[in-house]
Parts: sequence; structure tokens; C-alpha cells
Amino acid sequence: MAKVVDLTSKNRHPMTLRSASSREDSKEVPVDLNTAMSKALQNPLVLDLIFSNLGLPDLKTSRLVCPEWADVGTTFLGRRALLHLNKLFSYEGSEPAKMTPVNDKLMRRLLISDKFDSSIPTNKKADVITRALAQVDGVSELTREITFLVGQKELVLAFLKGIRMLGSTNIQHVAIIRAWKADSVDSIPPQAIQLLPPQPNLTSLKFQIHSDFQYDRTTGCKEFQPLLQIWLNSAPNLTSLDVATSFYPNLEACTSLIVLKFKFLKCCDEHYRHLNVTKMLTQVKDSLIELELCHYVTDYVSLQQIQPAEEVPVMSRLTSLTIHAEKVYEIHDFYNEKRFPKLRSISLRTGFQPSSLLKHLNLWIPHRGVKSVTLILDYYSWEVQEFGGKMINLFPSVKEFDLRMGLTCFAFPLHLPEMFLEGEPVWRSTAIQRFMEPFQMWDLKRVNVSLRLPESALLINALQAISVLKGVKRVQFFFRCIYNTRVNFSASLVQDVILHSGAFKSVEITIHEMAPEIVEQLQLIVEASGAPIRFIGRSE
Repeated sequence: MAKVVDLTSKNRHPMTLRSASSREDSKEVPVDLNTAMSKALQNPLVLDLIFSNLGLPDLKTSRLVCPEWADVGTTFLGRRALLHLNKLFSYEGSEPAKMTPVNDKLMRRLLISDKFDSSIPTNKKADVITRALAQVDGVSELTREITFLVGQKELVLAFLKGIRMLGSTNIQHVAIIRAWKADSVDSIPPQAIQLLPPQPNLTSLKFQIHSDFQYDRTTGCKEFQPLLQIWLNSAPNLTSLDVATSFYPNLEACTSLIVLKFKFLKCCDEHYRHLNVTKMLTQVKDSLIELELCHYVTDYVSLQQIQPAEEVPVMSRLTSLTIHAEKVYEIHDFYNEKRFPKLRSISLRTGFQPSSLLKHLNLWIPHRGVKSVTLILDYYSWEVQEFGGKMINLFPSVKEFDLRMGLTCFAFPLHLPEMFLEGEPVWRSTAIQRFMEPFQMWDLKRVNVSLRLPESALLINALQAISVLKGVKRVQFFFRCIYNTRVNFSASLVQDVILHSGAFKSVEITIHEMAPEIVEQLQLIVEASGAPIRFIGRSE
């Protein structure tokens, strides 16, 4: 008979402490349960506060202390950890899979993967997944989240079969995530993907299928459309959808969708290269409040670049927009107050080409309703320095500004002006000052800046450049010592940082691969000065 491990709390012992003198001589020491400390550590309110601050390893260990701690710890584990459901099953010989019993509280969040107990025969793995869903007591009633992470397509059908056998459930979130390998030659027949029972409690769906599209251009990723569609059609109350695919899903059934995060992957055939994003957005134009448009596209030759204005929807409720500036999202007459009447927050990120953000901004018409702007600059070029003034004109009412940028990615212009011919460090220091100047025209209330710098010599220039902005300013700097020996914090440099930190609410400096004792010495210096500076050392 298969070995069964009891993970429930029924065999726990009263609270005891173990002597830490040695493993061999460790003894259980009874604890007086009448002391104030013991009573406090049995108080559910106190335990809730303690356990809410524990990491997963400590949560697991704490359950061994006593029945009270086991019960509270199990509750927190059930909320924060995934129970690897199919690994609870094992075979012994030809016997059917045996399941390790678990506490009901651990059934809240489940993980189903293609990793099984070594005793499970290959030809029985699909059956185990179906049985794990359909025959384990409490899944339908107790489970709130399921993450499905496999690479074998036959297991997809087993998973769907188990869901159909469950019927309508209390599941609120489903995540289907996988990258199919290039040598995967089997496919999912459309007729095998049957309708699912209604899932009225399902409000959140994550669907990310990362395929190697080179292996089959005939079917490619199209076979996954029915897989996503049956989930969309089964969830009438879906409010959040996170999708990464190479096709635009049909969202007609998603009448309650509030949050849409869509990542467009590399196309697998010519047909899907010519679909446009506006058709998808039109289907949810009256419900969406938050929209994120991302991409992973490296070939734009056949992509339809500008879409006709008559196809562009009015997103009547949208307040937050995040967009990666690439050709796939270049839409004519879309980015303006008319199309986004309630837009208040926008996040812009550069695409694969350094100047893609500036080109994307040329599609915008000024929007006075935007109050919060986030800029994420993965690449930098000489041309991009022009978009500071462009941003001011497009969003004149901004009060909150977040900037994330790496000066290590700055690209030199083809023809440097004479003033920059002195060398790279001079160009870099002047570039950050010129970049920041236009933003001081905003009447800001809050500023958060995060910069990756190649050398400590640029630190003062960056502080000076950011200090001209209005509002409460917080800044983070990141240095990688392992890649650049010029990250050197001398005593005089630290004093200069202290001197220029007066305009900031906080200055955080993270230094990778620097000796902890040096980081500690730097922190002692700034603490003695009372400056709002914090040094952090990290090892990777």
C-alpha cells in the first residue's frame, strides 16, 4: 500500500520548547501556559499579527510548535501558498493512485503541473490530473484559485475533463501558463475542447501560452484560441483578464471586464499579422477601467501599422492606461480626450527601438485630464531628449510623476554637438540635466525617480538635475559594482551627496556586490548627518 503522510493537525502535541544544545541531546521542555507570554502567544489576534509577517518557510516550521500555532499557520499557508495537488498522489505497483491527506484549509490555492511523484506511470499522469480535480473532497467547495502549469498538451485535456466533472465551483481565479517546446508535435483537436460548466464565481483569469512558433506554421498558436474561449464563455462575471498570446481574443462574453492586461506575442502566420487591436478593445469599451497593452514582437514587416479612425472605440470608463510604444499599438486618432474622456493615469514604456516612444507620442493629442504619468525608459537615444517638452504639452495637468531609467543604456548620437566632444562621462552628466529640465514646468505634488547609473561620478549630476522638479521628491539609485569598477564612494563624494540631498524626502542608494562592512560604514556617515539617505548592499 502506498505510503500516506498525515499533514493534518490532529496529532500535534501541546506547546513545548526544544533544547538547542545539540540534535542528539535535544529535549522537549514543557512551557508554563499561565505566564503572560504564553497567554499572549495563544491569543488568536496576537498570532494573526505574528503570522502575517512570517515568510513561507517560517510559516511551515511554526506549525510544529503546538495545535494553536498549527491551526493559525495552516490558515495563513492556505491563503498564501500553492498546494501542489497532483504530487499528493502516488502509485504502488499497479494500484490506483493514493492521495496524501491534507488539511482542508490548504485546499484554497492549488497548483497542477507536469511534475508527478516518481511512482506514477507515464500513461497514468493524465488520469491523475483528472482524479485530483474531480475526486478529491472539497475542491469544488473549498478551492478559490487554481494554477495550471504544464508542457504536455495531453494534460490540458485531462485538466479540462476534471473541471467539467467538477461542474460549477467556487473557484475565483484560474491561471493557465505554459511554454510549449519546439519538439512538441502533438496538437489539441478543436473538437476535444468542449464547453465548460458555468463558473459564476470566476472573476480573474490569467492565460499565457508561450509557444515556439517555428515548429508549426500551419496550426501554430491558433489551436489555443478555443482553450481560452471556453474559459471566457464560462465566466459571465469575469472582471480581470491577463493574456499573453499571439492572437487577439474574442471578448464579446466579457461584459463585466474591468481590468485587461494584454501582451501581444510574435505572430505565427500571415492571417494573424493583420488582425487589429481595436476590434478587441471595442468589445469591452464600456466596461474597462484599467488597460495594459504590452508586446513581444520582433518582426513588424507585415503588421498593419495605422488603423482607420472609424474602427477606434471610445473607452468611456477607462481611468488607467499602460502601453508599450510599438508599431502594433500605433492607432490613428485614438490617444486623445475624446477616446479616453476619464483617463487620469498613464504609463509609457519604450519599445525595442530607442526612438519608438517619441514616435508613439506623435499620435497623441493633448489630454488635460491626466494627473499621473509613469515613464519607463529601457532604451535611450539622442532623439528621445526631445520628448520632455512633448510630454509637457500633451499632459499639462500632471501632479504625480514616476520615472524609471537606466543611464547605462544611453546610446550616443551619431553626430555629437561640439560641447559633448570631451568624452562619454561629460555627455552622460549633461544628458540627464537636459532630460530633466522640461519637467520642472509641471506643478508636481509627488516625484519618484529610479535610475541605474554606471558610475558614482554621475550621482551628484543626477541629484542636481532631479532637484529642479517641484513636489515631494524620492529617488533611488542602483549601481552594479561587479560590472564597473568606477563605482567608488569616497568620503568626499558621500559628503557631496549629503549636501545635495536637502531637496529630497528620501535618497536610496543600492550597491550590488559591495562588501557589507563598507555599506555599513557609508550608512553610519549619513545617519550622523541626519540626511534622508539610505545605503543598501545587495549580493547576487
